[in-house]
Amino acid sequence: MSKAFFIRLNFLEFIKNEINFVVPNTLKLGFFGIATGCHFCYAIGTKKEQTILINKKYEFTKQGFTEFMVIDENGKHYNVNNSVWYWKWNSIEDWNTLETNTRINVKYYGWRIPILGVFPVIVSTKEKEPNNTVNYTLNNIIE
Repeated sequence: MSKAFFIRLNFLEFIKNEINFVVPNTLKLGFFGIATGCHFCYAIGTKKEQTILINKKYEFTKQGFTEFMVIDENGKHYNVNNSVWYWKWNSIEDWNTLETNTRINVKYYGWRIPILGVFPVIVSTKEKEPNNTVNYTLNNIIE
């Protein structure tokens, strides 16, 4: 192996040892806990429910992961994704059953933050029940 490889390996070991010396494990665990708590508050605090009309479905790859997306009639993009906070693990199946030009009730959380590449996450879908009510007019009642 080349000398440059060993120099790089030694440098990486040096950085790893310095980080472990400077940042103790309890502090790392504290940062992880704070980040997890913030994400929990974000997921629960931004939860909404509404009816949307699906105009388009698509998927794309972001940092090696496939994102399953839906666009509604207003052009708003939603990510159909798993969520530990809502105990949802079947997002791929949900995305496959969604059909374009159908109206569905969705529960979702989150905001669209373009600079971070964040989309609202759909955690529950249910096809909207057709409206079977009869509209009576004065003419229908008289006849």
